[in-house]
Amino acid sequence: MITIKSIQQWGIAVLAIASSLGMSGCSTLDVKSHYAAHTIEKPLEADYYQIDIPTHDGINLRATLYQPELAPGETAPIVIHSHGFGGFRAPRPMSIYGQLIISGQAAMEAWENKYWVISYDQRGFGDSDGDVHIMDPDHEVKDVSSIIDWIEKSLPQVTRDQNNDLVVGMVGESYGGGAQLLASIFDPRIDAIVPITTWHNLAESLAPNGHVRTAWGGVLMSAGTISSFFDFGKAYTSPYLDMVGGKLNVAAEIELERRSVSTYCQQGKYPQADMLLMQGFRDTIFPINQAYKNWRCAKQASLDARLVAMQGGHILPWPMQSWSGMPFYNTEDKIRCGAFKAETIPMIVSFFDEKLKNKSVGNPIPKLCITVPDGEGLVAQEFPKGGFPAVLQSSELDLIHSGWFEAVLQPMDRLMGVVWSRDNDLSDLNEVTGGGMRPAFKPLVIINESQQLVGIPNIDITLKTTDDDKESVVFIGLGVRKKGEHTIELASEQLTPLTGDGKYKMALTAVSQAVEPGDQVGLVMQGFSGQFFWNPEGWFESAELTGRVDLPLQSTAVATNAQEQGEKALGSSASKSKGLNLSVVKSKF
Repeated sequence: MITIKSIQQWGIAVLAIASSLGMSGCSTLDVKSHYAAHTIEKPLEADYYQIDIPTHDGINLRATLYQPELAPGETAPIVIHSHGFGGFRAPRPMSIYGQLIISGQAAMEAWENKYWVISYDQRGFGDSDGDVHIMDPDHEVKDVSSIIDWIEKSLPQVTRDQNNDLVVGMVGESYGGGAQLLASIFDPRIDAIVPITTWHNLAESLAPNGHVRTAWGGVLMSAGTISSFFDFGKAYTSPYLDMVGGKLNVAAEIELERRSVSTYCQQGKYPQADMLLMQGFRDTIFPINQAYKNWRCAKQASLDARLVAMQGGHILPWPMQSWSGMPFYNTEDKIRCGAFKAETIPMIVSFFDEKLKNKSVGNPIPKLCITVPDGEGLVAQEFPKGGFPAVLQSSELDLIHSGWFEAVLQPMDRLMGVVWSRDNDLSDLNEVTGGGMRPAFKPLVIINESQQLVGIPNIDITLKTTDDDKESVVFIGLGVRKKGEHTIELASEQLTPLTGDGKYKMALTAVSQAVEPGDQVGLVMQGFSGQFFWNPEGWFESAELTGRVDLPLQSTAVATNAQEQGEKALGSSASKSKGLNLSVVKSKF
């Protein structure tokens, strides 16, 4: 839905793009001569300058230095801002990052609240020199240390701790979030970080179960090529180019693992900075599971780690995902979980105030804050996993064809809902809806009381296909059919690929959704997904899934499943002696 806010955002975007076109022409400040005569007894006015920062290997990073307003003798911590893949810095307050992207907005708010801020172009991107190495520890990660070295030598009135070390924070999303986590492993001078929508294991994120998220691959390759002015370096080497076909190869996996926090956590090399992790349930490249693993890694290191599980992040445009604001990346302005409520940008700055200025915060961020769309959410000590065991009866679907036409057919479901409502009957628990042209949906439970479907689902499923080479792909995720509606909503719009015959005992991607009495929660199964555009295999073949799905329902006593229904129909003693053998009605449309 187009709102006044979205129109305002696009207006700002047009202005920001126009201003950013002249970014390369901005004069560069000679910092050494600029501050040569400055003493701490003199005040500083709020201002910003374009600067060059030399790196460990002799290239220059272009950055914008935001100087805070400081009274004589006053000092301020510094926050380093880093952009996402294919992006660029905030060269001025009225810029794309300064006005529209969460990390840039937080950086500008920090500057206005008396922080030094450096927003820089990652090497190879924007106006920085060098080639893109995809967050290589020897290049992009080490660049963070080069920036801190430069601050040590160049800037006045930066706060130092009792050991005379600089007080340094970082904020950034996606690619810039990876820079923070990895830099914190190698450089102990970083005190607090805010990694937003980023990875724990880069190979697992980009290619779950070995299947590349090809829709995102196309977006990132295009954005990266343009923003780097074809200095795309590592991304144009054969291991990465081979991933265009949809499959992860061994060489690329080794490269990506080296750029992953998971590798170092397994070796006992942990981040060294307290952190506020922010990740979105609807993020279809770096889902909540990645932030949860980073949170667990930080806890192993006895760090103060907070995790805010929001809704937005990397969002593909319709029809691959539903419209929710600015294409490709958007987040919400407010966070609510249980009794905790906060505006997103001030919340980030309050975390820096607590960690970098030692301020007492009146509304402290919970250790684990889980939001729910249009709901209160919850504060928890641990992330919910599994919970309600539901039997998945034999469910069949055609491969490739199922899901191919959803961009056309799903709107028809919504139109039908306007004309007449659908009854969600108990008998639906023994049926499979779709499976031919449409995704298959197997209802697993009917909700009896209002509650939340929040957490990480677990599966113990056997997949069989008719494909001879056993390389057919089935995409699965939790689905909700609301009472009275025809449309089946893919919970948090998350799918997990399964390949060929085999047994899968694993976690699915986390979901967050409120469910009401009469709603059906089940498993969505399809052979095609626009999120994995090049991956489907298995023309004129079919698949069968059986097993168990553990649903993260927050109240396991308020749902009816097929086994309960069968026991009531057959009698408890009969079902125990004969075993449960409910009929399955297979529908293929």
